[in-house]
Amino acid sequence: MVELTVPYESRMEEAHAFKEGKYLDMTKELKKDGYEARVMPVEIGARGFVGSSAYGLLSKLSIGGNKRTKALRLLAETAENSSRWIWSRRNERLLHKD
Repeated sequence: MVELTVPYESRMEEAHAFKEGKYLDMTKELKKDGYEARVMPVEIGARGFVGSSAYGLLSKLSIGGNKRTKALRLLAETAENSSRWIWSRRNERLLHKD
């Protein structure tokens, strides 16, 4: 299971640990039921910093070389653009719960 989190860059390690713990019980249950299960938290910072967990995920998926470089760049750009979009619409009612 891959769990993507887009935290502030200063909280990436904390976010990684939180996501590992969040799914620990579920992973244990799946293993107990005979499944192979692994949680792979991945962090891409809100301003586009790609954590080492993303690099590790792509390596585990056998994505290397230029393809990995391109994927990491795309992940960074997407996170940054998405954060910019959310910020630019921060005052719109659509983004707020009533």
